[in-house]
Parts: sequence; structure tokens; C-alpha cells
Amino acid sequence: MAEEKFMDGKEIADITINDIITEYFNNTGEIRDLDCILEKVDFLDRTLHLGDIEEATGDVFSHLIRFWNMVDKNIPVKKRQPIKIIVNSSGGDLVSALTISDAITLSKTPVYTINTGKAYSGGLIVFICGHKRFCYPSASFLFHEGSTTTGEMDAGKFKNFATYYNSLILKMKNYLIKNTNVTEEIYKEKSRDDWWVFSEEGIELGFVDKILKEFI
Repeated sequence: MAEEKFMDGKEIADITINDIITEYFNNTGEIRDLDCILEKVDFLDRTLHLGDIEEATGDVFSHLIRFWNMVDKNIPVKKRQPIKIIVNSSGGDLVSALTISDAITLSKTPVYTINTGKAYSGGLIVFICGHKRFCYPSASFLFHEGSTTTGEMDAGKFKNFATYYNSLILKMKNYLIKNTNVTEEIYKEKSRDDWWVFSEEGIELGFVDKILKEFI
């Protein structure tokens, strides 16, 4: 008996959404686990979903972005299938957000970011690193310098932590100024408080390239 191959031995690039649904139905006799199908479809479509950013999120996203760059190693950059990051994030762990931002910046394979609702705090920093950036009409953005708790620590440790945290804030600032139309003067004015932006102003500020009128 011949060895059974996944999807009839198809290469990843040749597998379609219909292939996934058909295979799942043939194996189970019913379609009941929609999440399982969506995960496979997202993987083949190179689509990642960024919600609130936890400590482990940066490693997961960095690993997947590196993986697709390895897959595309012998493909000219202009012919590579883009990686899409769907952003609907209130922010979260700043180090993790910077890890994702660095991975996007290092990626030769194009990375598109799509704000479907909110790109706040660290989520905004990830979003503005997209090689192309899109948003839904009602999407919003928030920039602020974040907040942190220090717990109980002596004066020396507090001083060292403050220096470290200020360095993280500087990295956020550098990404914002490098990737948008925000100037040093605007940053100085807006960084004192929460800065809320909707899609139309996001275009003017260079946060986003295009407000979507249809899905991509």
C-alpha cells in the first residue's frame, strides 16, 4: 500500500482553503471545529492576530516571521507572499512589542499590518512598523509612554530600573518618529498625555497608508 501523503502530497504554496475544509470534512465527517479550520487557513494565508501583548507574544510572532523568511529564502522579495498582522490590541508588554517591531523591521518578506479596531500603546508601535499599513474606517490609535509598577525596591535598584525603562521609551519614540510623520516637536507636545487618533488623522500623521474599503 502506498504511503498516504498530506493533502495528496501538495506543497504548502499549492494548498487552498477548499483543500483544508475538504480534508477536515473527509477525516471527521462533519465541520464542527471552526477554530481549527481558521487556524490552518490563517497559517496558509500568513495571517497573524495581535491582541493584547503578553510576555510570550514577542517570541511567537518573531518565530513565525523568521519562519516565513526562511521559506521565502530563494524567492525574490517582490514575488513573496506578504505576512499579514491583524492588529486589535490594547498594548501590553513593551519588551514583547519591541521584539515584534524588530522582527518586522528585519523581515525581507513584506509584512502588512491591518488595524481592525484598535492599535494602542505597544500595539501602535507594532502597527507602524508594517511595511504597508491599513486600517478599518472606524479604527483608532493611541500613543502614550506607558506605565509600570516597580514594587518594593531600594533606591539603587529603582534608579537602575528607571534608566532601563527610559531606554525602552526612547526606542518607542524612535520607531514613532522614523516610521511616521511625527516630528520631535509634535512628540514633545503629545507625549505628556494620552494621544488618541482616528483613521483619517492617522493618514495625515503617517500612521496608516490606506483606510480599507474592502478586505485584503
